[in-house]
Amino acid sequence: MDLKDLGIQGDDFLPSHSSEEIDLVDEEGNTYLWEVFYSFTLSGSEYLVFIPTSESEYHLVNVELDDPESDVPGYIVLRIGNDTNGEEILEEILDPEELEEVAEFVEAEIGMLGEFLNQEE
Repeated sequence: MDLKDLGIQGDDFLPSHSSEEIDLVDEEGNTYLWEVFYSFTLSGSEYLVFIPTSESEYHLVNVELDDPESDVPGYIVLRIGNDTNGEEILEEILDPEELEEVAEFVEAEIGMLGEFLNQEE
């Protein structure tokens, strides 16, 4: 029996797969429209995963893929935090150990991200 016979599609294994788009502005005033690819909670923190949509965004990748078949060099993961007024903000992950833990979690949850991206094309 195939999983499709049970009504299960490939995206069913991505419990937090989203199509929400977020308009982000960096410190230099550059604006990016990013689609939230994946969201999750790990060790009490919430994270969002974004896929760069153009080569001009590749320099923002903070988790590189080891998949030569992928059209993108990696993905961008940011932590959801709060500013001094309690408003939600997206924070860059500066701690290399935290970033490694997050990358391992994403890999375990959705497998080879590059393979998944190539299947969607």
